[in-house]
Amino acid sequence: MGDCVALSNYNKYDNFYTPDWVWSKIKHLVPKEYTIWEACMLNATESKSMETWRSFGYEVVGDTSWDMLSCDVPDCDIIITNIPFENKIKQKILKRLMELGKPFIIIMNSMNTFANYFQEIMDLENTQIITPRGKLHFCKDGEKEKKNTSFYSCFVSYKMNLSTSQLWC
Repeated sequence: MGDCVALSNYNKYDNFYTPDWVWSKIKHLVPKEYTIWEACMLNATESKSMETWRSFGYEVVGDTSWDMLSCDVPDCDIIITNIPFENKIKQKILKRLMELGKPFIIIMNSMNTFANYFQEIMDLENTQIITPRGKLHFCKDGEKEKKNTSFYSCFVSYKMNLSTSQLWC
């Protein structure tokens, strides 16, 4: 899962990690006093996501042994994570996020926002899409960032009440 997991039952292409410049595109949207839960860290030993957010000045909780689908929710104000690409896992995570009801910002393939499952799962009244300029690129299994991403990604926010101007970065 992006910064999420590397389990054997997950598609091998879910081992992509988020570079700091991707997170820097949205850091201005997150109040400094917020504690962030990097929820998709299960087995993501190569991820630098938590340390990136700490370098931005945030308190961050998360652990590579926590499965966000079943673990207790840590004390946090917002969930920020890169969810997996694989549809069945992604749908489970979206459902869990809706059950938790906490504000969040997640990265996902922008085409997913057109999917029936997305519109059925999400509370569309409180969901906003943040559109970055250009493609977001990712790092695979500790390798350097790949600049050949074949799809466009977006940030999906929930309960953030962003202004229209904040939906473009």
